[in-house]
Amino acid sequence: MEKTKFHMFMVATIIVLIVGFYILLSPPFKDLRIMIGLPADQPGARYNETVGAADIISGVSFDYNTGQLVYTQEGWESASVYLGRIAFVYHSVFITLMYATVILLANLYLNDRDKEIVMDGALIATLLVVVSALLYSYFDVRNFFWHGTFLVGLGLFWFIGAYMFLKFKPKTLLEWNIWLSGLLLLLGAAWGAWLGASFMYFRESFLEALIISRFNPDISEENIYWRALTSHEHAMVAIALALVFFVAMKVAGVDEEKKLFGFLSVKLLYIFALIGQFFMAVAAYAVTFFGKVAHLIITPAALLLILATLLLSLVVQKGILRWSLLIGNIIMWVGVAAEGAITAMNLRKALFLLPIPFRDPLYDWAELAYNIGHWHILMFSWGIILLIIYLVYPVDFTEEYKFITWIIWITLIGYSIASIGINFYMLANPPAEYTPNPYNNIWLTFLVEPFLGLVSLGVAVAYLLYLYKYGLDALKHIINAIANYFKNLL
Repeated sequence: MEKTKFHMFMVATIIVLIVGFYILLSPPFKDLRIMIGLPADQPGARYNETVGAADIISGVSFDYNTGQLVYTQEGWESASVYLGRIAFVYHSVFITLMYATVILLANLYLNDRDKEIVMDGALIATLLVVVSALLYSYFDVRNFFWHGTFLVGLGLFWFIGAYMFLKFKPKTLLEWNIWLSGLLLLLGAAWGAWLGASFMYFRESFLEALIISRFNPDISEENIYWRALTSHEHAMVAIALALVFFVAMKVAGVDEEKKLFGFLSVKLLYIFALIGQFFMAVAAYAVTFFGKVAHLIITPAALLLILATLLLSLVVQKGILRWSLLIGNIIMWVGVAAEGAITAMNLRKALFLLPIPFRDPLYDWAELAYNIGHWHILMFSWGIILLIIYLVYPVDFTEEYKFITWIIWITLIGYSIASIGINFYMLANPPAEYTPNPYNNIWLTFLVEPFLGLVSLGVAVAYLLYLYKYGLDALKHIINAIANYFKNLL
């Protein structure tokens, strides 16, 4: 089987297994977990059975008068384990989506030999990260070996990315945007490695800043490593989304001669995107050293970038991808940028729409829910556009199976309404004393969960299609590879 299709099947399988595992960890499946031998509850788990909901960090509270944490040793350890698990989970999901993106780039731009090196190396690195992250975080193997395996996987993926970057030779402005995204991601990953190493030396103060940010981010911002962490998160996710957008444009094709509104050329929009992603990334990392003042650059740069991508969506040629990119960019404005602006304006003083500022203890849960929902929408968007690209490239399944077009539209509808619903959950609840996030919240029950069900249907159909078209060939490829390895060994 062709190398690209094998790797597309492998990454689809990894994503389905990861999502399935995390669904299995949810409270309704506790009895099933016990039945198959998994732990009933995880160390530092958020779910609180006494209230039937999730505590963000249980066993730790914050004294708003003194600005100090109040906790027991058990509470501190529970919070530490939980925050560590979040870091491992985040990296395993990010690297899997990055592997899916690398497959597309390698197929588009590398020769057969380089393509094989990059794809095989990325698969090995992804497996090292995902397997070690799951074992270290959810099973009783929290030891040096699996933590080391996790770091080896991340390091290997960085070198694979650097190898591909050196082989990539941009010729057009679209490709220069891809080149810049790749460079910024490589630099950002190196920044993350420095941050991880710093954590080893400043563990207690770092953890304290992370926990305090749950209650009062203003205090956490005094910690340079906390600022570095938020810089790293913002830059990496934003640039990854820009990268996959440009890859989708390459796959779909672009009407380079079209002028929007009679004067905006595609070339000018590419330049806007270049400027936007460069200054957004630089300003994001500048937060580490200059604090809030760097936001004066981040905000206009980010707005320039997402405005450029929105307008570029209008010149994409391939029908379903064009609509997908347009809808995704609209969700970025309606579901992320607008809410970010509302949150920022109401952070310390109620100025717009909301009755009290977000930093008021009565809205403590709301800002926290916003931050969590914000990241979910961004990662969600990355996964959805990859899903749709994989259904139209390198084989356009919409031509072979007409129902796939409807599946894509159902997925897009589910994605759009669920993303909007998350914002209602974050912003439409009245101020109140903090209570653990309820699973029966009206916005989750009637908007988010049903329409995530539509997305799940889209993912399931797409994976079954991949299983039918590529599964058997992939299995043969794995068996032949193992047989050849032992043959050469002997």
